[in-house]
Amino acid sequence: MVSATNIEAEIKLKKITMKNLKRIITFVLTIFFIGSISYSQTIIPKKLESPKKLIVKSMDKNSVWISGQWIASNGSYIWEKGYWVKKKPGYVFLPGYWKKINEGWCWISGVWRQINLKEWNNTYS
Repeated sequence: MVSATNIEAEIKLKKITMKNLKRIITFVLTIFFIGSISYSQTIIPKKLESPKKLIVKSMDKNSVWISGQWIASNGSYIWEKGYWVKKKPGYVFLPGYWKKINEGWCWISGVWRQINLKEWNNTYS
């Protein structure tokens, strides 16, 4: 005859086992995801000079200029011209830059950074 205590112990053991299984699955998936991210960078011995900065005048006050930047392509870089985009409330664009590393230079692409709306309004007012 199975006692209530034995049944409770079995249920508790199953819960612990399921909890551990969930943790193991989460850990394995996390490791797989991290391992699948590519951190490769195109590294060159000397940083490239940006072409002459040309900002095309915009008639739209709701736009911001995204400066040109270098795009990695087949082990080298090609220049992508700047362009206008609609303002993104709460975000500012931080332009790309060259970063010196042990092996040479790599381009860090520009990104949108979130800021509070008060700071954003001060920037674009």
